Amino acid sequence: MSNIFASKMVVINSRLVTNQGLDLDEVDKVNKLHKVRNCYLTLMENTDDSVELKRLSLFITQIDFQLQKLWKFKVDSTYHRFWELPKCQCPASDNLDTFGTGHRYINPNCPIHG
Repeated sequence: MSNIFASKMVVINSRLVTNQGLDLDEVDKVNKLHKVRNCYLTLMENTDDSVELKRLSLFITQIDFQLQKLWKFKVDSTYHRFWELPKCQCPASDNLDTFGTGHRYINPNCPIHG
């Protein structure tokens, strides 16, 4: 059986680490959370079940909150790029235009958000 989780590498921005004043323990936690997040993304890529996709997206959201806290950013879902989740059919360009405002464009046919 192949390992479906082995394909994604985690590389974090060293300049941001310095700017945010992260210590080695925080950097280690960020790296580990990104690895876990990538595993959930892989699980999403490997299912078409809408209920499962919605459930997995909730885990991603919680990880994104934890990452914001570790990076010492404001913990705020308006800065989550939800439309980039696997299988999401919400309009990327519209959501990018309103990124950070709290306004979301949701495709009613999206298996995750619709």
